[in-house]
Amino acid sequence: MTPKHTILILGDARMAFPVARAMSRAGHMVHAGVSMYSNYFEWSRYVDASFWHEPLEPGTDEAFPRVREWLLTHPEIDTIQPVNEAAIRFVTRHRDFFEDQAILILPNREIIELASDKTAMFDLCAELDGPIAPYRAVCNMDDLEDAISDIGYPFILKPSKVDAYVFGRKALILKTAEEFKEQFPHWPEQHPELLFQRYMTGPRHSVIYSAKDGELLGAIEICAGRTHENDGTGYTTYGITVTPNKVIQASVENFVKHMNYTFTGCLQYIVDPNNGDITFMELNPRVSLARLAECAGLTHSLWGLALAHGEPVTPFEDAWELKPGVEYVWTKGELTLLAGLLKRGEISVVEFARRLVRAGWDAVRCHHAIFDPVDPLPALGVYTNKLIAPIREKMRRKKRQQQDHDFRGTPIK
Repeated sequence: MTPKHTILILGDARMAFPVARAMSRAGHMVHAGVSMYSNYFEWSRYVDASFWHEPLEPGTDEAFPRVREWLLTHPEIDTIQPVNEAAIRFVTRHRDFFEDQAILILPNREIIELASDKTAMFDLCAELDGPIAPYRAVCNMDDLEDAISDIGYPFILKPSKVDAYVFGRKALILKTAEEFKEQFPHWPEQHPELLFQRYMTGPRHSVIYSAKDGELLGAIEICAGRTHENDGTGYTTYGITVTPNKVIQASVENFVKHMNYTFTGCLQYIVDPNNGDITFMELNPRVSLARLAECAGLTHSLWGLALAHGEPVTPFEDAWELKPGVEYVWTKGELTLLAGLLKRGEISVVEFARRLVRAGWDAVRCHHAIFDPVDPLPALGVYTNKLIAPIREKMRRKKRQQQDHDFRGTPIK
């Protein structure tokens, strides 16, 4: 008989929903730490209990005292699952404490450190003869000018080690000298290093995989047809599972074997649809596009739980034989993008209407990031947030007061 666990999910992210769904349906107890950015995760039927904490997203430790107190008063928690980048960084900063409290569904420290260093990951890709466009780490304006001279336009600039925006964007795509002067007026002080790379056009291909000791258990390749940024960067708003690209498949297998990877991860690439050129982007050592991966047959949520506890898992006979043609949408992200483009005059009313109709049709056909027909309340909360936010805030204050009372009444070691 498979043991039953009590899991704490940390991280306000869309991928938390399918993780909770899979674990709850398997008979496990699911608890969640949530903040104002939780997409109403606490309303999910698959969450047995929740508590409020300060947001993790700014990258600060404001949430740690409350999370610490909650864990110390809930010894029944035997597993902790961080589900997004902010939660992984948060848990990593306090990994010794969290490991003392419960088993972590998280790759080892070395892999987390490597994944956070994009330059090191690019170097590793090149070492493994993987697909990689010309790149260079730059530390100041002189380095940047040299890279432009050697590699040329167009190029993309993104953080190498510090997880912070570059002039308000996750990455800058600069195609001309005029765009460079306009969008990159000076070196951003918060970045000791940026990663410069020749820009390749094409959709992002994400490979979601689970592995044990460097061997794949299962993997699915997902093409991001649209994102919440109009230039193709950002979060996926429409994705579809595709037949694995052989070059990407070989690269993923080499990465996983070299790192002796255990647990779930996401390796990302760009594929030029015109000439087939491919370049590696990054490694996310966590669940990603979890709803789509689960709907395509990749049981990474339960595999991660089993692997963390040393329980047996049964890999697919062929790790890559998962269902192509499964579609996913994040409708709210798509609608927010369209509204912004129309407001700024970047698309016409006719184009807005055309894309709105497409978004509506996709919403009818595809799997959703949050919406689940048998678990509709979180999506209802998201789409009516402006109307019900005061009610939610009242509920939040009441729950925080109860938490404070509980913590004061329980000795904390």
